[in-house]
Amino acid sequence: MRSVALGLVVALAVSGCARFDDRLDSPFTPAQGPGMGAPPPSAPPGQREPDQPPTTSEPAVEPAEPGPCDDPDPAVIATCLEPAVAVAGIGEKALLAEEGGRIRVVSVDADPEDFGRVDPRGGRVAAVAPSPDFAEDRLVYVLVVGDGPTRIERLARGDAPRTVAELAPAASGGLAFVDDLLTVAVGGELLRFPDFTGVGRAERPEILARDLGEVRGLCTVDGEVFLTASTGRGVVARTPDRVVWTWPEQRAVGGCAALPDSLSVALPDAERVDTLATSGGAAQGQPESRAEERYGRLTGLTALTEGLLLAGTTNKDGGEPVATDDRAVILPDTGGGGEARV
Repeated sequence: MRSVALGLVVALAVSGCARFDDRLDSPFTPAQGPGMGAPPPSAPPGQREPDQPPTTSEPAVEPAEPGPCDDPDPAVIATCLEPAVAVAGIGEKALLAEEGGRIRVVSVDADPEDFGRVDPRGGRVAAVAPSPDFAEDRLVYVLVVGDGPTRIERLARGDAPRTVAELAPAASGGLAFVDDLLTVAVGGELLRFPDFTGVGRAERPEILARDLGEVRGLCTVDGEVFLTASTGRGVVARTPDRVVWTWPEQRAVGGCAALPDSLSVALPDAERVDTLATSGGAAQGQPESRAEERYGRLTGLTALTEGLLLAGTTNKDGGEPVATDDRAVILPDTGGGGEARV
């Protein structure tokens, strides 16, 4: 509550004067002055009377009640989403793909913005990636899997999506631009389209690797490619030609985020993200866990500027959602060891 009190305190010293009478029986009578029953003197001519202090104060301003989508956790930057299956960094912001097809732009200092929508046609969105020239062309690529052929859709803001490639049906996959080349992992294979320039259809893919398992995430740093996949021996993080780490006790895996000296992997069932220190694409020591059992099923994962990690939750799809789910959240620093084994 803010009170405004404007008061001017004016002290006028009024001297008393004495009156004497010639009669000896007249008593001495002092003149009346302030504090002796007389009213205070008036201001001299031409001057305003002093202001009187206000008798009432302004009413208190009550804080606004939090809305149903207001999350008290300051690390949460977007709420009330559909399952946030994939995220992709675009500088200090990120693209966020919801399973049902809506694509948003999220950031730490602004409300989420709608970018566009693709129609899963009975399937679901599995991955999202910005164009290599996103700053100029504002194009986004979306991987749709499930019912029917796997599709790569190109989406411009405010425009209808356009299919640029169709591949064999798959239940999951990953998508990224590696050295500016459209690269996708589906059906246990890693493919790239060397002739695709962003115009027309993506055709004649090259096969870079096979027998990768059920790929769930694809990330890249400095031209190196990492994948996450579910296999018959648990969850793996790997490059196209070697395994980096395995989690034999886990059956579900989400996306990954690669930095020059680390690789982070989302583990939805374990409700955490594990981060491995890396050198030359190889793990250096045990993984460390982030946000374990704090936000539920962390699935989408990406790196922002300055090494910050952003995750999307999928609690509405197999988890225990809270009122503000699903959410996009900035992850805390690593802390605590994981239970993973080589």
